[in-house]
Amino acid sequence: MQIVEGGEDAGPLAGRAVLVELPDVVSVDAARMLTTAGRLTGDTCRCQGGPTIVLRDTAGDVLASAGLHGHGTVGWERSRFRDNLVLADPTALHLFLAEHGIPNQFVPFLAPLADLLNLHEGHPQFRPAGRAGERSLSERGVPEVLHPVLAAVTGQQAGQLSDAQVDDIRRRLAAATPSAVGRAAILLSWLGRLSIPAEALWGEGALIRRLLADLALPDLATAAAETRTGHVAMGVVNLVMHSGDDGTLAMAVGPTLRHLLPPAID
Repeated sequence: MQIVEGGEDAGPLAGRAVLVELPDVVSVDAARMLTTAGRLTGDTCRCQGGPTIVLRDTAGDVLASAGLHGHGTVGWERSRFRDNLVLADPTALHLFLAEHGIPNQFVPFLAPLADLLNLHEGHPQFRPAGRAGERSLSERGVPEVLHPVLAAVTGQQAGQLSDAQVDDIRRRLAAATPSAVGRAAILLSWLGRLSIPAEALWGEGALIRRLLADLALPDLATAAAETRTGHVAMGVVNLVMHSGDDGTLAMAVGPTLRHLLPPAID
């Protein structure tokens, strides 16, 4: 079984880049189970999907293929069956693919987590400066040592700070929290409390991702595995959407995401 680039409009399967070839019977069986358990919709969506799962026989000939369509939908042989399958456990499938290094598998988690954690933005889109902004910083769990610096700017301006200003924030945070794992947990939780989309993607979120870039992947993974909260999980989703993941963070945050977003179909 292979997972290849592109959806139904990407041309012949033989000419596509192979993203991963599942290495053993256990992983092939897991992929088969995750992509065939669910209920048929009786219809197809308009998108072309992607990436595509390809089943081959021992000679390498294609037996069947299925395109991934959004969060929790798969189209097996759509030109033949003209039907989509709503998966029983989309969270498990996206985590399985992410753990095998398939890119962009955390994007489908953004909207359901925003619903669950009530993170949809209102007005204003960005945190204000001054006293109102300081209240927001406290609500977001930002260490008090950073309040004087951050309350002087809006959330939008925080995402545009200079390298020197970011280095100053990094030093203040390290002095207050010497543990790298501790800093990772603080930053991921802070990132996961930002409203979607403006603040989280372009405002304060941009600052936090710059601070996280200084931390080692094992420390980030330990923080994600040990701090099993919805906000840390959302922080990991935000981070991976911007910087990618080789499967390490997917495995670390997987238990939390499975708990937060359980199977939709029994």
